[in-house]
Amino acid sequence: MILGQILKPYSLDQIRILEEKMNTYETWVFVLVLFVAVLFLVVVMQRLAIAKFKNSELFKSKQSLKLNLSDVHLENEDETKIVDTNTITQTPIHHPLTVTGKDLPEPGTVFKFSVPSASNRIVIIGKREGNIVTRSSEILDHHLTIDIEPFDLENTEILSYLVEFRREGKVLIQYPTYKDFHEMEMKESFTISKSIGSTNEKTFDAIQLTHPIRIKVGGKLGLDGKFKNGYFEFHLFTKDILEKTNLGNKRIEKQFYLKLYKTFPGYDTARQTRDGIVPMLARFGGKL
Repeated sequence: MILGQILKPYSLDQIRILEEKMNTYETWVFVLVLFVAVLFLVVVMQRLAIAKFKNSELFKSKQSLKLNLSDVHLENEDETKIVDTNTITQTPIHHPLTVTGKDLPEPGTVFKFSVPSASNRIVIIGKREGNIVTRSSEILDHHLTIDIEPFDLENTEILSYLVEFRREGKVLIQYPTYKDFHEMEMKESFTISKSIGSTNEKTFDAIQLTHPIRIKVGGKLGLDGKFKNGYFEFHLFTKDILEKTNLGNKRIEKQFYLKLYKTFPGYDTARQTRDGIVPMLARFGGKL
């Protein structure tokens, strides 16, 4: 009987039912394969999109950094470097120090300092310490001290100033009304005033940028009255500003500036000492 059932051929209805089931299975398999392919394609597209986004952000950040650096470079070229000298810098010397060009004051740099009306202001040019640190072997610590003291405080329209120079090293100075430089005494002073007379023979209404007080600081002086090994030339000048007094009115006061005009003949960083002190270049290819 079993053998008869096996050998018994399928009827047409059974064959039709089998074909329908097979078609259904094929359809489901095709749908599943298509679904898997779509999921795979979505995953690949997401990865590509993420990678492209990261590259785009990195490119933008690099471009932004380049633009910022170029802007800073242009600003440094177009604008005068102004340093606000509010603190006195001290350079430690108990360990080796390598000095590069960026550690040294550059010609053209302008140091700005304000003078409070209630007290004086001290500005120091020195070797390792001061408001202006040169790191030069030609300069002493406290080589030149500039002491600025306001006076005639009762005047509510314009403030006057007494300025005193004190030196530890050699200084050549030329005032606006003088034709030549002269070797500075240990102490020299002058006044800036429009409102009152002064017993000081050196009295100026103002010190203009076009006619500054020229100051040269350096080491040894020769018989010709010039520095043997080199020097730094600074220009001292002022600008008028309006400041409110305790009475509430505005008074003309001075903002003081010290510009490093020249470093002659220049630093020789290749011959600097272990503690970061730099000599001047040898002039004319010879020894100083």
